Amino acid sequence: MSSQPRYRHSGKQRAFVIFNITLAVVTVLAGSGLLYANWKLGNRKVVSIDPVALGDGNLDLPEGDRTAKNFLVTGSDNNACISKDSPFYGGFSNRSGYGERSDSLMVVRVNPIDNQAAILSFPRDMWVKQAGSNRSNRINANFEKKNPNRLIRNIKENFGISIDHYINIDFCAFAAIVDAVGGVRVPFTYKAQDKMTGFKVLRARVCYTFQGDHALAYMRSRHYKWFNPKTMKWTSDGTSDWGRISRQQDFMKRVIRKSLEKAKTNPRVASGILNAALKNIITDDNLSPLTVLQLGQAMKKFNTETMGSYTMPGTGQMVDDMSVIVPDLESAMSKKILAVFQGKASLKTTIPGATPADTATVTTTTLAAIATTTTLASKSPSTTKPVQSSTTTTVPKVAIEQSTRGIVPPNDPNCQF
Repeated sequence: MSSQPRYRHSGKQRAFVIFNITLAVVTVLAGSGLLYANWKLGNRKVVSIDPVALGDGNLDLPEGDRTAKNFLVTGSDNNACISKDSPFYGGFSNRSGYGERSDSLMVVRVNPIDNQAAILSFPRDMWVKQAGSNRSNRINANFEKKNPNRLIRNIKENFGISIDHYINIDFCAFAAIVDAVGGVRVPFTYKAQDKMTGFKVLRARVCYTFQGDHALAYMRSRHYKWFNPKTMKWTSDGTSDWGRISRQQDFMKRVIRKSLEKAKTNPRVASGILNAALKNIITDDNLSPLTVLQLGQAMKKFNTETMGSYTMPGTGQMVDDMSVIVPDLESAMSKKILAVFQGKASLKTTIPGATPADTATVTTTTLAAIATTTTLASKSPSTTKPVQSSTTTTVPKVAIEQSTRGIVPPNDPNCQF
């Protein structure tokens, strides 16, 4: 664990859910479990996204669509799965007075062409203009887990980022996914704890395995403290939400990495991930089983080491006696980050061993098997052929280096699986 506080972001980043779902489906497919996966995905909770909220209004994903997609992923409170006998219950109880809110607001961009993914997190106190008005408020004020359209419009109008799909995941799903992969290992250089959530690792230089409830306590820690052996005192990570998001992003990558490793050879693990993820999530109704299956097949070579994790830059200010974060839209770093998520640029990183390309070329085939098996099925194959169109888009590649804020685990290759 770094002894020097470094910086990042606030929220509950459980964006890994889309990758876990994707991976699980791919593995189930490999085991001839397509019907089971289709049934499970078909029974998820869904909400509708208005076409106006998406920007271009195009919600129909053709079979084989490999264009990059933006997923809005939010994390919400739910203490129903935390037992009152749990040592971590104190950090999750009595939350009814908070109202509906998200502990995480983030956009996950998935690009099947180069098997890359990137995450952009928004501090929940980020100050934004409210869509369709002259008023401003914290971005988290727009959160409704069963109606994401207001939040989607605010992201579009303030940051120019269009949203293709929506996923909300609550505490219960997060804990279940961690348990489904057999726990997640995190290296600790120093002893650490947070008395507010109950998180504690009271051994230094250890590779600690987190299980469900304890993982939640760790991920929610805003009052993180580490024991400094030089001063023999507990030292606080003064970055609060920013440090929390740094640890969440690190933890998320560890979950993805272990999911990929375990589910490759163990269909039971893949099935467990799928069940855990789908039990307590809400998605938009256009995130169909077919879409997830296609994404899973397209991202089979995804490597967590190429995954970019970013936080929307901003500065703390006081507005009407409220402590808020005003977004920085003009710095060179901000423009690069926004360009990637707006689809105007791609990340200048590649899968190890792959041949890098100078540009990102996207070819979209439309009306393929869907047209063949529905409208065209009743017509003679000699007179009717599937209609295809190809669109090639060339965008520049950018390198983004954003320093981490807060106390985060070291990169220990011996503490991954």
